Amino acid sequence: MHFIHGVTCGSDCLVPHEGPLAPFFAVLKRWPLCFASVCVLLGVTQVQASDYILKPSLAISEEYTDNVFESVQNKRPEYITRVQPGLSYIYKAPLWDWDLGYVFDYRNYARGSHSDEITHTGNVKGLLKLVDERLNLDLMDSYQRVSLNIARDATQESLFLNQTDQNIATISPYLLWHPGEKTTLKTGYRFIDTRYWGEGIEKQEHVAFANLNHELTSKFSMQADYAFSKTRTTSVNFDRHDLSGGFRYNYADKSFLFGSLGNSWQIFSSGNNVSNLFWSAGITHDLSIFVLTLETRVQFAEDPLSNSTKETSYSGKLDRELKRGAIGLFSSYTEYVITQTGAQDWNRLAFGASGRYEVLPKLTANLEATAERFSQKTAADYPYRFTGTGGLNYAFNHDITLGLTYIYVTNVYDLDNMSAGAKEINRAMVEVKKVF
Repeated sequence: MHFIHGVTCGSDCLVPHEGPLAPFFAVLKRWPLCFASVCVLLGVTQVQASDYILKPSLAISEEYTDNVFESVQNKRPEYITRVQPGLSYIYKAPLWDWDLGYVFDYRNYARGSHSDEITHTGNVKGLLKLVDERLNLDLMDSYQRVSLNIARDATQESLFLNQTDQNIATISPYLLWHPGEKTTLKTGYRFIDTRYWGEGIEKQEHVAFANLNHELTSKFSMQADYAFSKTRTTSVNFDRHDLSGGFRYNYADKSFLFGSLGNSWQIFSSGNNVSNLFWSAGITHDLSIFVLTLETRVQFAEDPLSNSTKETSYSGKLDRELKRGAIGLFSSYTEYVITQTGAQDWNRLAFGASGRYEVLPKLTANLEATAERFSQKTAADYPYRFTGTGGLNYAFNHDITLGLTYIYVTNVYDLDNMSAGAKEINRAMVEVKKVF
């Protein structure tokens, strides 16, 4: 399943598909929510004996931003009205499971700074149990708007600047083997199709994989993984071998330790052959007063502007649950490297704090503040960004909620003179949402 995206609405809308199915996609683009609802309801009528939860929703919001184009000077204010019908659908049956969430998002810019816009956010997960729970089929699809810069999340600052719409569809048939009472072997194939409606490098990936898991005790398990993939992009092709092993140890209630280490070999059609270590390790420990989480990992992240990007991250957080809320502190450091050339692209250092408090039985307040330091080898950009978010949410009867949100973002060049050339954005939103 691919979600369809149209950039503007009106008679000049273009359908991002050609060929004999173009009329069908044109209808789907204009009425995506109806199409999704019909598909879900058809599934419900065919499996009335199974368990399912279907929840349509409708959210209407108004946003004011004082700097819609993120300008340093000559700021342009804008009022943005959003109408967001959506649905969530969970279905459990002996032969298959489905988990679907979808939101149709219509945006109107009252002062004409941007054309009226339609976009979608959707996530579909399906599991088909084909043969005695040995042969299974995973189906996944996600559609969302993402930042073009993998290191700098632009969605807190704007609804459209420096962003693109990303669709990742995955289909994976696999076999489950039980060579021992406490040993499981999973072997299969995975096809991943990554598309962009807007700027972005599209990819198709074919993966053969094997995952071995052995439970030594009820608290300690070990695993080994191998995958071979062939990736085709719009600019270069490459093959990859990934081999790794690891463990997980649950040493106390709500406390565990995990780790894995491996190596990835990539062979590019341009002639580059690269080898990279990758790992994943962490600990979560309940300190009674706080829950401490420390993690580090190396993974290949989906980057709209790169064929292959290695992401190395180190993070830590302290969380504490309160009687009427929660508080937390967090910090992270992340590096991004273009694997084909080995050149470091970006790195990001972040510190932050968050809190949630139940002011009244139905009124909740939340607050979050983040400070970030960016650096890039090849381009000049704002090295510092500070973000503050505050909100109030009130739950009425009949699953109606009212939300107020304020976001402040400032980008600065120099901490000693924060006002020089600074770029500031203020966003204020009010939203009413009804879940049926």
